[in-house]
Amino acid sequence: MFKIDREEPYWQSISDLMTGLMVVFVFVCIAFLHQINKARNDYNAVREQIAVALIDEFKMEKNKYRGVEIDPQTLKAVFREPSVYFDDDSSHVKPAFQDLLNDFFPRYCKVLKRFDKQIQEIRIEGHASKTYRKDPNSVEAYYYNMNLSQSRAFNVLTYCYSVTPEEYRPWLKSKLRANGASSSNAVEDEAASRCVVISIVRNADEVVQKIGT
Repeated sequence: MFKIDREEPYWQSISDLMTGLMVVFVFVCIAFLHQINKARNDYNAVREQIAVALIDEFKMEKNKYRGVEIDPQTLKAVFREPSVYFDDDSSHVKPAFQDLLNDFFPRYCKVLKRFDKQIQEIRIEGHASKTYRKDPNSVEAYYYNMNLSQSRAFNVLTYCYSVTPEEYRPWLKSKLRANGASSSNAVEDEAASRCVVISIVRNADEVVQKIGT
């Protein structure tokens, strides 16, 4: 006599169910990867739009903004003329730097205001060289240069705010920050290390939300 395997239909159903779940899982993964790629492409597209807008605003006046570099990849505006911007061991914003900021920063704000929702912070970073009257690698040197770089950033921030048109000030207060980096980014050229950088912190939360929806 032949024995009937009554469990076979049961295991066949389980197998079909697992196959179906696997197919669903694959489609969910594909959809998730598509969302990630779209969010990343949107994020990069906005970066390119900001870069183009900044470069278009200032490209015809390179000689006017001596020592200012706008990196299209990082969107950082780097000020690298320490003899014009600050004296050695000083955080005072020199008159030549004030003249540059009088024109540069209001126009910079005008461009960035167009991308309000994509910008979380406008960060002014102060930097210092490793020069110190004693051991440049000591904790005292770190504290000294941190205070100096923070003062440079703060003084540039207050000056930038003072020359910004009233219509932009409420928006600017919600975005503008000052940070000191001490000598953490110092290079061999001590003069080049005494610089100020204005960077844009993008709103990454919006990108995360797009991925999650």
